[in-house]
Amino acid sequence: MNKHLLNWISLRYFRSKKQTGLISFTSYVSIAGTALGAFALLVTLSVLNGFESEISSRVIDLESHIRVTGKDITDVEFKEIGVLLQSYNVNAVYPFVIKKSVLSTPGADAVIRLKGVDSTIFTEKIINEKVLIRGNNTFLVPTSDLPGIVVGYRLADKLGLYLGDTINVVNPLDIKSTFSIPFVGRFVLCGVFKLDLFDYDENLAFVDIKEAQKIFKLDNRYSGIDIRFDNYKHISRIKALLQDNLDSRFDVMSWEDLHKDLFGAMKLEKYGSFLALSFIILIAIFNLTSSLVMQVMEKIREIGMMLTLGMNRKHIGGIFLRIGLITGSLGLSVGLLLSLLLCLLQQYFRFIPLPAVYFIPYLPVQVHLLDVMAIAVSGLILIYFGTFYPSWRVSKLAPLEAIQYEK
Repeated sequence: MNKHLLNWISLRYFRSKKQTGLISFTSYVSIAGTALGAFALLVTLSVLNGFESEISSRVIDLESHIRVTGKDITDVEFKEIGVLLQSYNVNAVYPFVIKKSVLSTPGADAVIRLKGVDSTIFTEKIINEKVLIRGNNTFLVPTSDLPGIVVGYRLADKLGLYLGDTINVVNPLDIKSTFSIPFVGRFVLCGVFKLDLFDYDENLAFVDIKEAQKIFKLDNRYSGIDIRFDNYKHISRIKALLQDNLDSRFDVMSWEDLHKDLFGAMKLEKYGSFLALSFIILIAIFNLTSSLVMQVMEKIREIGMMLTLGMNRKHIGGIFLRIGLITGSLGLSVGLLLSLLLCLLQQYFRFIPLPAVYFIPYLPVQVHLLDVMAIAVSGLILIYFGTFYPSWRVSKLAPLEAIQYEK
């Protein structure tokens, strides 16, 4: 039979005014429920994507895209890595020193991570003017001969530090016995940064790399080498290149490896939200199924007539399958379009603010095409299975039984 005829009959049934008001109401509830589910899914996933992007950019800007660590890294390995990366679009390659230290003031002490980097790299690539809330990021103190130190704002508040205060930094590994006298580095607080990431704002401090080498007695050795790229989304190939060419005593980690727990938790939250909110669409599909069953009961005599006139049972089932797909797809399309419109407007115009307690002033939103496709495909699959039973059941009706149904 001509498919255009089946489509025409399906549209006629879909648009026709139903005799039973409950059937129309159930259909509207199915459309609204499917639309609400698709809307909630895309908005939630886009907001989670936005927060993930914000956190990723802050963490990566402070850390690096690829990190090489190992024992006894010197300028030889630093130059070797530079040669390996000559053909890639590298933004910066720089050595660093990082170890746990005790930061001591007259009033309090704190165990922190002390990171030493080159002052130029620190100013241009790590702590710029956007995240520096007090002082300067040059490790220079005009009023003192002591080197400068830059700390997170939570650490400064916890220890009651102000710009110009003198801070002692102790290497705890130097304290090997009760009578050991550790080397104490003396610094002046020259800057305070704010990243709104708790682990960094409260537990991290920066000094010049040469001062860090003195404190930890590393001579001209480094803890590792950080590598930054203009585009960090596709670095697996570069990571593999470094692993193949560097000595086995070195570890090569990407930004995802460095923060596996953090980004793993965010991905788990995203998948959990997708699964939980999909139940909204599933409930709407149950309404759609009941609506189709009632519609079959309403049209049962007409179905019997069409079967008597020679229409194939498979075609009869196809008509109601089309009606269900039209109803479900309408709700799915409306929900996706409305959520896309809202998310794109927020992504580019940022008209929904956030309270001051959050680390960003606006609700972060980032729409991913893959999310839209996943919602559309999963929604269509649920709609198909929801409409399959009524369409299969109607195809089993006998013509005479259908005609005499209401007698």
